[in-house]
Amino acid sequence: MFALATLAATGAFAQSSVQIVGTFDPSIANQKYTYANGNSVTQTGLRNNSQGTSQITFKGVEDLGGGLKASFLYENDFNARFDANGENGFLADQIATKTNFGSAGGEQFLALAGGFGTIALGAPNTPTLDVQASKQPFSTKIGGGFGASGFASGTIAALGSGHVRNSNTIKYTTPTIAGFTASLAFVNKTNADLNATATGNFVQAKTAGTGTATGIAEAGSVTDFAVMYANGPLSAGYSIYVNGTTATVTQTQTQNNLFAAYDLGVAKLYAGYVTEKRSAYGTTAAIDAKGYNVAAAIPLNANLSLLGNYAKLDDNSTTNIDKQISAIGLKYTVSKMSSLYARYVSEKNSGTLSGVQTKEVTTALVGMQTNF
Repeated sequence: MFALATLAATGAFAQSSVQIVGTFDPSIANQKYTYANGNSVTQTGLRNNSQGTSQITFKGVEDLGGGLKASFLYENDFNARFDANGENGFLADQIATKTNFGSAGGEQFLALAGGFGTIALGAPNTPTLDVQASKQPFSTKIGGGFGASGFASGTIAALGSGHVRNSNTIKYTTPTIAGFTASLAFVNKTNADLNATATGNFVQAKTAGTGTATGIAEAGSVTDFAVMYANGPLSAGYSIYVNGTTATVTQTQTQNNLFAAYDLGVAKLYAGYVTEKRSAYGTTAAIDAKGYNVAAAIPLNANLSLLGNYAKLDDNSTTNIDKQISAIGLKYTVSKMSSLYARYVSEKNSGTLSGVQTKEVTTALVGMQTNF
């Protein structure tokens, strides 16, 4: 008690703070999968992350003086629908690592902020994610086209491949000036360690060309830039995500995202656009796609909102698997921390489909999100 009183007297507690926050988001869903061969299967059960991200997050900030602040964020995502003992197998899009805390991913970084902006090191969310999540009111969750349920036949979703976060990231974000904020993230290229494994080595080397041994695999750099605008009823954003090549990893990827939204008061209207090109590499086919979406959020009263989104992606590459998503939902705000929601979503693949490739997934669900 004497030590604590001494620290309080020196102002140590006044200079820093740590918070524990989180979200639980389970839902009850009915999903029907229809395949190109005509077969179909319907499953009913619990679904995770239909509106928010189930997670427990530790975050803190320290005032360093002179306008400088140090901060950290450590997010632990988990699946609210099963425990560490196993997975019951239905709703295949939700199968994940069999644990419910600590290793299912999440945003993690240490940052330094000041009048110059913010520099973050670790695995912060990508600049592109800010634009992708702002194209419609469902953000990155079901109905938004960010990720397609059970679509093993296609390599990207209706709004292009999702870019949530990358390890080994250095990210800079500018201060907001006249409504504009820009951010730039960079991931260094990783060189493969192709030396023979020797006794006493801490890392087992990757065997050249096999890709099967444990060790350090070669990977290209990533450059990700976005600029966002938010001022009054208008918001807009643009991003470009570029995946570089190496001597042996020759696959390139360039994705452009654009959106604009305007709040009329009686409704908020959205429009988005995406282009994506990816070269072929190994067994991965090339991608040359363009897509768009239109969406709206309509407040029906102080607590209830009607949400809708339509998106279409045209694949011009040899795989020629086009995508379409239609979604409608209701969100009812129960309190400052909790909300109830319902959605109906239809996701379709069309084009060169065969066998067990997914043709359509329809989802009807109700859920509750609680934050703390």
